[in-house]
Amino acid sequence: MLTRTWKRRCFLRATGLAGLAPLVSPQAVAGGEDWSRTFSRSFDADPMLLGWRNVQADRLRCKARIEGRLPEELRGTFYRNGPAIFRRFGVRYRHWFEGDGMVQAFRFDDRGVSHRARVLATPKLVRETSAQRRLFSGFATPVDGGARPRRPDDLNVANTSLLDHHGELLALWEGGSASVLDRETLAWQGFKVWGESLDGLPFTAHPKVEPDGTVWAFGYSFAPAPALVLYHIAPDGTLRRAHRIDPGPLGMVHDFVVTSRHLVFVIPPLVFEPSPGGEVLLDAFAWRPALGSRVLVVDKDDFDTRRWYQLPAGFGFHHGNGWEDAGGAIRFDHCVASDATLMTETMRVIMRGEFKPAAPELYTRFTLHPDGRSEVDETGEEAEFPRIAPAVTGRRNRYVYTVGAPSGESGGWRLRRVVKRDLEAGASESFDYGPGVMAEEHVFVPRRIPRGEDDGWLIGACLDYRQGLSGIAVFDARHVAGGPLARAWLDYPLPLALHGQFSPA
Repeated sequence: MLTRTWKRRCFLRATGLAGLAPLVSPQAVAGGEDWSRTFSRSFDADPMLLGWRNVQADRLRCKARIEGRLPEELRGTFYRNGPAIFRRFGVRYRHWFEGDGMVQAFRFDDRGVSHRARVLATPKLVRETSAQRRLFSGFATPVDGGARPRRPDDLNVANTSLLDHHGELLALWEGGSASVLDRETLAWQGFKVWGESLDGLPFTAHPKVEPDGTVWAFGYSFAPAPALVLYHIAPDGTLRRAHRIDPGPLGMVHDFVVTSRHLVFVIPPLVFEPSPGGEVLLDAFAWRPALGSRVLVVDKDDFDTRRWYQLPAGFGFHHGNGWEDAGGAIRFDHCVASDATLMTETMRVIMRGEFKPAAPELYTRFTLHPDGRSEVDETGEEAEFPRIAPAVTGRRNRYVYTVGAPSGESGGWRLRRVVKRDLEAGASESFDYGPGVMAEEHVFVPRRIPRGEDDGWLIGACLDYRQGLSGIAVFDARHVAGGPLARAWLDYPLPLALHGQFSPA
């Protein structure tokens, strides 16, 4: 039960939707440039934009064509989630993250790799399909004569990540509830309710699962007052605690860090400052670098025990891991840029077929000392989608895997390298997919009985936009520079997805 109980009649006020009503109201004006037409013209000239084109069918299925040799021990399903529908009823979304979600399942078995994908029939999608028009103004897309949402889940596109926990497969979207999926058909079944008074409250796209199955998660809202909601979920899927925290000025917090004793939230200075002239929610955020990035550290045993740190201004989406040393210092990493243009501009204008370079996200390590001091160690290497071996979540890890960009190149979507970092040796190795290929997130899959932290495979998706094909690659995680052991190619291209996980058979 929520530590500070929120009555259901206060739901809109508690989640912040009521406070955002002017930004998602029926009076929003679509007007202006035809983004669909602009994107189509740009796509004809630049095949790289294939990653942001509508998926060609609501359901897809095929047997993958294998290059190389798949590991015999690798059995299970690699799930992926991401935006897949960017244009409906003549209106194109104006931010990548608004696209309606599609879940994919790559199944590894004795016959090879098979692929299934399904656009999720969320209540939002079903309602718009029934009306045969776009109904809701979104994060960055105003809609003429739209409907007024009653709660955040009216806008829920379930398009960001996945959690497979205690028998339930959940599609995640940080603005609202997790969605329960049918594991075999991938059909949307309903919204997950973790406990009394939690119906519809935001739930992160990046929950942290400790080796014993314990889950930590959070949600955030901005109005009428900033709030973080913390979740502590037992290995059996039952809610142990939920608690509301007032963090002060709240920026966009997409991910967080779990250590043995603490939860760590880096709050960037992309802060919520709504103005009467803003049409959509994205317009309500302002970059205030003078605030710096604030770091909130919360005791896992007592959510009311907290302390704050200050870091230089920066914006990033993802962390790899965090841990605490014998002296109580918290060490964690973050792929962080010097500003938020990737979020506020690059991921916006790509939807009309324009690529605008952003400040690069660099792999950076931080140390928070018990006396309040902080240290920053920036590598200078562009990096995104950091992943680790699940067994070391919250513990000291030696290896972290990212995707990155080749040095010395500019223009276009540049993430095409897979990088393995050895944090103890201060060394790295990488594999470059080469021009014309975009690398997506790569996840670590351990052997059933691993003999070391990196004893397993690295599995990730890629889009060859010159060939017009999507696929996945399987690496020996001990020797990433050696290239894929095998690749599984599909019969069709897919939009770029965001996150996923591997579920062993």
